[in-house]
Amino acid sequence: MGTVGSYGGGGGKPGRDLREDINDWLDSLPDGPPPSDQPDDQPTDLPAIPPEAVLNVIPMFRPRPSGGGSDGPGGVGGGAGGGGRRGGAGGGSSRGGAQRSASRSASSAGRAAAAAYALRTGDAETLRQLGLDYNELRDTRDPIEVTRRIVEAACGPLSDGTIEDEERRYVAAEIAQWVLEENEAGAPPEPEEIVREAIARIIFEAATTESAAQLRDGNRPTWATREGERQIRESADALAQRAELSPAGPTVEEFERAIEQGIETLRNIFWGGS
Repeated sequence: MGTVGSYGGGGGKPGRDLREDINDWLDSLPDGPPPSDQPDDQPTDLPAIPPEAVLNVIPMFRPRPSGGGSDGPGGVGGGAGGGGRRGGAGGGSSRGGAQRSASRSASSAGRAAAAAYALRTGDAETLRQLGLDYNELRDTRDPIEVTRRIVEAACGPLSDGTIEDEERRYVAAEIAQWVLEENEAGAPPEPEEIVREAIARIIFEAATTESAAQLRDGNRPTWATREGERQIRESADALAQRAELSPAGPTVEEFERAIEQGIETLRNIFWGGS
């Protein structure tokens, strides 16, 4: 399937709509340098990517089968319903596209979140359940190595080379690092905060993967790529705030369940639950 860097995009009709919106946004940008000298992470007067563009990511994540069975690899995603701006074929991917699963994405992100939270709170038992040793991680001075071990525990030791696997590993690393570093001198983030951050990162990674060919085609200035990714992240954050959550606690299973539930409630809100 190739790496994210060489990926041309998939995601069926929602993926095509996302890339169309990104193309339209890029075409609306002014020529030359950005219109202000504001820092990269600050809003500008540039045209906005329509928020509904990022909504197209939601149906790209195949829901768990209605019978409650396992969501194994290789299946084709469900259709996108009538709740969004565009209906059309949905959650699967066109030939050669990523095969994303809400439950697999929630599982790897939830395991990484639980491991990082357990390390922050001294929960050796949860780490043991994930195959990690609290004392070893606590005594490891290299934060990159700590994150690497957490990602391996969350996602498995080897990449399967698919776009979905690359995204899942990147999200696992990002959420683990965020939990470990957020308010580092004080209390860790609350479980609900962690779940929303994980959902936002899952949405952001899928959106930027599917639009990478447009945002990073080499014919646009670097600032356009940064601005596009900033706006997509803002939309992902806003979507994550709309998710209905009820995390019962900080266990591995509760993190996994809450993240998947959040993705599914967004599907119900914006895409009619299909």
